[in-house]
Amino acid sequence: MIADTAGHDIPPTRRRIREHAIAAQAAHRQRRARWLRRRGVAVVAMAAVPALAVPLSLPSPSPAEALTAQQPETVSSQPQSLTVGDRAAPVVLDRDGFSASVPLPDGAEPYAFTAATFVNDPASPVQWPFTTGVPVSSPFGYRIPPCSSCSSYHNGVDLTPGMGTSIQAMADGIVTVATDEGGSYGTYVVIRHEIDGQLVESLYAHMIEGSIALEVGERVRVGQLVGLVGNTGLSTGAHLHFEVRPDGEPVDPFVWLPPRVRS
Repeated sequence: MIADTAGHDIPPTRRRIREHAIAAQAAHRQRRARWLRRRGVAVVAMAAVPALAVPLSLPSPSPAEALTAQQPETVSSQPQSLTVGDRAAPVVLDRDGFSASVPLPDGAEPYAFTAATFVNDPASPVQWPFTTGVPVSSPFGYRIPPCSSCSSYHNGVDLTPGMGTSIQAMADGIVTVATDEGGSYGTYVVIRHEIDGQLVESLYAHMIEGSIALEVGERVRVGQLVGLVGNTGLSTGAHLHFEVRPDGEPVDPFVWLPPRVRS
């Protein structure tokens, strides 16, 4: 029954009864939907609880393990050292039963630069001025002058193993020049040899001042120390200017030496 504005009950029509039923069903569906949503959130929350609990369930390390894990990695406090003798190992020469020990002078340096430019044979009676191949900064013959006062024709080769590298005698011979006052050559040495019945001179220039290990008139053996690579005289950098002069005429060392450097 529905009351009118005057307070009298008015019988409901079929239309109004149907509308009330539809409204009641809609309200019921809304309440059920809200209940399902709340229930779904609760289920998701409950499902997340075990995942959150897993990290908390890991076993705790023992006090000793925890202390070990916190200890930083340590480096041994024992000092490390490298002991090097006052002089490098001597160069030992042995030719026909004759031997000589030539200690390297103070200031001698190992090879700073090497290259596959030549192969030396330490048992050969004729050798390169270095025991191993080294870079070539300027070849024999015509060239672009490296400085305004430098020659456009090069009578030797410029070898660059590094400042202070030891230079060895090309062959047995006698020292004819050994000076620190060589003008454009700077500190240099000339040794006269007899090779295959021919007189040959070898020249070593631009060495460190005071590094010459020979004296004029001294007889030297192949491989004996001559001096140290330097930058004296007319030079644009540390190198050995090396000349070979058969019968006094300069030739290309890279042509003349290879067939003669042999055991």
